[in-house]
Amino acid sequence: MDINRETDWQYWFFRFVLFVSFFLLLTVSMTLSLVKARYYRALARDNKVNEVKIPAARGKIYDRKGRLMVESVYQYFHFIDGAKIYDDVGQFEGLRFEGKDLAYELKRKYLYGEGMAFVTGYIGELGDEKREITKEKCNKEVKVGDMVGRDGVEEFFDCGLRGTDGKRLIEVDAKGEYVRELGRIDPEIGSELNLSLDAFWQNRIYELLDGRKAVVILSEPKTGRIISMVSSPAFDPNLFSFEKDNKKIKELLADDENWPMLNRAISAKYQPGSVFKMVVAVAGLESEKIDENTLIEDTGVIKVGDYSYSNWLWIKRGGTEGQVGVVKAIKRSNDIFFYRLGEKVGVDGIKVWANKFGFGEKSGIELLGELEGIVPDEEWKEKNKGEKWYLGNTYHLAIGQGDLVVTPLQINQMTNVLANEGKKCDVSLQGNGNINCVDLGIKKENLDLVVEGMKQACKEGGTAWPLFNFKTELACKTGTAQVGDGTDDTHAWLTAFGPVNDAEISITVIVERGGEGSDVAAPIVGDILKEWFEEPETKVPRYGEDGKVVYE
Repeated sequence: MDINRETDWQYWFFRFVLFVSFFLLLTVSMTLSLVKARYYRALARDNKVNEVKIPAARGKIYDRKGRLMVESVYQYFHFIDGAKIYDDVGQFEGLRFEGKDLAYELKRKYLYGEGMAFVTGYIGELGDEKREITKEKCNKEVKVGDMVGRDGVEEFFDCGLRGTDGKRLIEVDAKGEYVRELGRIDPEIGSELNLSLDAFWQNRIYELLDGRKAVVILSEPKTGRIISMVSSPAFDPNLFSFEKDNKKIKELLADDENWPMLNRAISAKYQPGSVFKMVVAVAGLESEKIDENTLIEDTGVIKVGDYSYSNWLWIKRGGTEGQVGVVKAIKRSNDIFFYRLGEKVGVDGIKVWANKFGFGEKSGIELLGELEGIVPDEEWKEKNKGEKWYLGNTYHLAIGQGDLVVTPLQINQMTNVLANEGKKCDVSLQGNGNINCVDLGIKKENLDLVVEGMKQACKEGGTAWPLFNFKTELACKTGTAQVGDGTDDTHAWLTAFGPVNDAEISITVIVERGGEGSDVAAPIVGDILKEWFEEPETKVPRYGEDGKVVYE
């Protein structure tokens, strides 16, 4: 442009624009070089330093004999063409964190897999759900995306098992590639956990069940500590942490026929059937409705209006057993005796002692998801069913049927009371700590009568024929409980302890919809106790068609 040929106002306007532009450029330059110099120097420096979290390994879990059951491992990998390739050598070497290869995953390894699944639980990534980590106080921060305990002791003791994460300060070049480590804070490993379980027996029993829908619980009557708690079928906890197989996980969650994610030992409710009769016997003896001399005639069947209540022997062969006392009633599992006894004691009297034994409440075991079960009475039936309580309901309750539902763990705790001279101990999975037991106040002479009936149930003439030939003296009770869903299915029960005079172990078995307790649950108990007590091989007894014992 030829400025000399323009008008004066155009000339001065152009100069004004140049002046303003120069002033703005100068201002921005001074701001960048002086005012924000520190800011941009810090930004340049920070862009070259990365902070990398070193996740803390969770504490190891051991069984009662010091066997390692659960551990944390670091698995290293690198990317090739966008694919994650894990190291073939030394992939589980523990705390390495050296050099430029910073890619690793912290995984949890469950050495006993399915057999221990419901006790150990597993770990999973924390979503945005509201979560109460454990029942114990925990000041450790947990954020979305962190790995936390799910189910089992992994969840209950999550606070102690979780460690404290560490971190590394890493210098990288403009391409983001590793230059050097500037500093680090190593992670702190979580606390170890020692359980009362015996990993050998846990695994052995799970294999013995061979996928059947069943529960087996072994415990110490004098301490309440659990030796083995097996629920079958189960799942492999490694799928959630070690292998992360989403396809198999979906299949597990969708299996609504076998329910492999359900801990049947504490989270399923069953009618107990005849294994509940010891509670009713204690209630009758302690309330002085009966004593050792009381006899009740087995009439085979009792009719109340249009309803009939029969004994199992009457149903099978039309047989009766004459005059029956409390010992014989337990030995032979005589329903007529317990119908009449339930009538004498009443529903309220039965419930009082059921509650004392631990039914209708949680045991307090260190697992989440435990159910209380139900001990029905008149108030419960009116509230939940809108119906009155009848004599027939008392009959059903007295033989462990009707609306009464329990967990297998509650039956095992009841068995421990009978084995431990009437003392009820807290149930626990911890291998150490205080033992808390409370005396229920059962008179010794009454307890002796009940235990004598259980002893005779394991001998010839009793109902638990697979246990007849044991050298070790046992006390036991079979149960065949109608499911009550309109089918003819029955749950097979057996609960036992031994040796009788100094009980070191109790065992409770239920096979879901398995059939008769004597034919299905008792052989499982026999196989386990034979190995536990190192019993010699003997001929196996059974009942013949004529009701007499034969040996094979």
